[in-house]
Amino acid sequence: MNARAPSSPLAAPPIGAAATAYLDALRAIAANLVIGSHIVLIHFDGTIRYPGGSLAVAVFFLLSGFLITQSMLNWAARPGPRLPGFLADRVARIMTPFVPALLLIVLANGWLISSHWGAPEVNTGLRPFLGNLLQLQDHSLFQFLEMLRLDMPWRIRPYNTAEPFWTVSVEMWIYVAMGLFVFCVLCQERLRRRYLWPLAALSFPVLVWNAAAGGGKSLTLIWLVGAAAGWAFARLPAYRRSGWLAFWLVALGSVALVGRAAKIGFDPYDLQTAALIALVMFGVLCHLLNARSVPAPVERACRFFASYSYSLYLIHNTVLVVVWETTRGAPRWLAIVGGVLLSHLVAYGLYLAFERHYRPVARWLRPRFEQALLPRSRPARRPTAHGTVGLEAASRF
Repeated sequence: MNARAPSSPLAAPPIGAAATAYLDALRAIAANLVIGSHIVLIHFDGTIRYPGGSLAVAVFFLLSGFLITQSMLNWAARPGPRLPGFLADRVARIMTPFVPALLLIVLANGWLISSHWGAPEVNTGLRPFLGNLLQLQDHSLFQFLEMLRLDMPWRIRPYNTAEPFWTVSVEMWIYVAMGLFVFCVLCQERLRRRYLWPLAALSFPVLVWNAAAGGGKSLTLIWLVGAAAGWAFARLPAYRRSGWLAFWLVALGSVALVGRAAKIGFDPYDLQTAALIALVMFGVLCHLLNARSVPAPVERACRFFASYSYSLYLIHNTVLVVVWETTRGAPRWLAIVGGVLLSHLVAYGLYLAFERHYRPVARWLRPRFEQALLPRSRPARRPTAHGTVGLEAASRF
């Protein structure tokens, strides 16, 4: 989000400093909640019931749906082809820290880690590395074949200690599927067939599967709840994005969420529970949209901890395992505190070295994506001796 005025009625309006700080705080908190879930798994064998990990994933997908929808609205307001630029931005945002994080994890698993993590399938070596690099870890096709009880010795899993990577691939293919739907179906942009059909074949099964199953039960639908909020916030008049609307959203969401948890337990992957969480989250955001200011120290702290939250999400589990293996015999609290602190330190280094440079990477990718994805124009025919005017340049898939 930025402070510039929207260039078109289609574009999402900018948000203020208070709302931006709030969204940053949610990202930072969610990343640390995931750390807590892996501490429980590593140090307590998962014997402690801790819903923080699933809550964090639900929050991440709600935020993703909200922000990516506003990004698509901004792209839709631009002239000319938009899908290649949108995809270039998304690929750069995900892959700029992902690739070096994956390389670090491969090195750590080769030199520092002796234990095996994740499902019993083979999840180390060249094939899992290439599969993770191509965002094929736990792809919906694998899960569907497993449901049919078909033997899959070649199934691609997150690379050993890189267990959080399963959500990254879901996010990536949701971005691709929604981009194809918005820009190719709704905006009627054309792509070259050699790329259109493979992208559709890889992305839409993920979109459909994760609407009904998958690791998060209904992550696609949770993402779409966030997307609906993003569209609504972009379209609501400014005078309605605060005050009583915010009060009723938070009040309804909070009371219903307590009732839902009392009836079935607190399960953030449950779609109804996630929708109530969204009411509270975006109700607070609704109130903050028109806030005039936020204390500068609060804004800086939120921005700082959110800046490397994605890198922290990618690398923390591997760091926790390394510390756990190298401090066996030491007090548990020492391994936990040391693992958390080192996770933040390594993640911030990853952010400084790679993640913060995703925008230049996106600028580098955009013309290359346009050249590869957009149909090439046929040259116009020259006028003939009979005066026939040549056909206009035509585009093809």
